[in-house]
Amino acid sequence: MNGPRRRVMLLVDADNVSVDVVQQAVDLVMQRHGAIHVRRAYCTPETALKHLKLFKSLSMRPMVNLSMGKNCTDIALAIDAIDLVNAERPDVVVIVSSDSDFAPLVLRLREKGCRVEGIGQVGK
Repeated sequence: MNGPRRRVMLLVDADNVSVDVVQQAVDLVMQRHGAIHVRRAYCTPETALKHLKLFKSLSMRPMVNLSMGKNCTDIALAIDAIDLVNAERPDVVVIVSSDSDFAPLVLRLREKGCRVEGIGQVGK
């Protein structure tokens, strides 16, 4: 990492990527930026229980969505991203998902002055 330390947020669509991708994403972001200030995994209760050990080991806060409708987790991630950007003022937001539904969110975060990076899973 070169230059001043950036404030980095990592937001994971944990229902949409494998645990290997989550681990690789954390490693990659740490390598690129040196630190992650906010780590959140958006998921159903089942995913949270299944991956609780991983989330703890990565210091990642599970954001459990109790609604079961289509795209509920994606919507929760998007709303939280906007709220966090307004409150935390990060320099970089990394979204981990294999879902292309986040394009409008990316545009909005860029309008707010954030660099946005995406990490996805091959073949999904």
